[in-house]
Order: sequence, then structure tokens, then C-alpha cells
Amino acid sequence: MNRGHDYQSVLDAIEMSKGRGFEIGAHIIVGMPTETKEEMLQMADEVSSLGIDVFKVHNLHIIRNTPLARMYKAQPFKLFGFEEYVTFIVDFLERISPDMIIERLFTDTPHQLLIAPDWGKSHLQILQAIEAELKRRDTWQGRLYQKSA
Repeated sequence: MNRGHDYQSVLDAIEMSKGRGFEIGAHIIVGMPTETKEEMLQMADEVSSLGIDVFKVHNLHIIRNTPLARMYKAQPFKLFGFEEYVTFIVDFLERISPDMIIERLFTDTPHQLLIAPDWGKSHLQILQAIEAELKRRDTWQGRLYQKSA
């Protein structure tokens, strides 16, 4: 994804920052073309084990005039559908530490820049659907969380 760093750099930065008075946060992207649902859910376990304070989840999306847009146009790949994502993010939330603050659950890209996925929903409608799924399943953030040793 051309993020300019690898995972070990992230781990090193988190470790160096702990105990220095910083609020430590992380952003994760779910739904990469080769990523399985189980791999994405394992990411919830991994994020919970890092000792960070806050995190943001971004569903993979395609923005106009980017290398990813060119890749997607040349060889389209599957992105989360709306209902599929609502179900997934609730599964993900169940595994996240209840002590972590979640600042974002999905990507919110201006419509004029977005190629896909176009769910045709407002920010509020997406949040309401996630909340409704949590209620329907009688579940919550951290319900399946298992603290690592």
C-alpha cells in the first residue's frame, strides 16, 4: 500500500512511545484484496495486544486518480458490500479490547472522490446499522476479547 513503513516500524514506534505521556493510536485497513476474513479478525486480536489507546478502522476503498484506482480498473477485486461490512465490523468489535477507544469504524470519503464501494448510505445510516446489529446480536465491544499473556 506504499505506506512508507513496515509493520516492524509500527511496533518499534509503539514501544518507544509507551510511558512517555503520549496517547498512542493506530489506523488499520481491512479488506485488502488477498486478505481473508479470519486474517482480518486476527488483526483485532493483534491490535488489542499492542497496548495502544485508540484506533481507527478503514475499510478498503478506491479513490479517484490513485494507483489503487488504476489497479482496480485494470483488474477489479472484491470490496466489502454494506451488509457484509456491518456484520464483519461487529465481529471485529467483539474481539477488540473493551479498554480501547475506537475513533472510526469505517472510511468516510467524499462522494465525488469515491469510486467504490458506493454503499449509498450516509455516515449516520452506517453508524445506525452497526448499532442495530450490535443490539440484534446482544453483543458489545470486547465480548470475545481474550487478553494475551
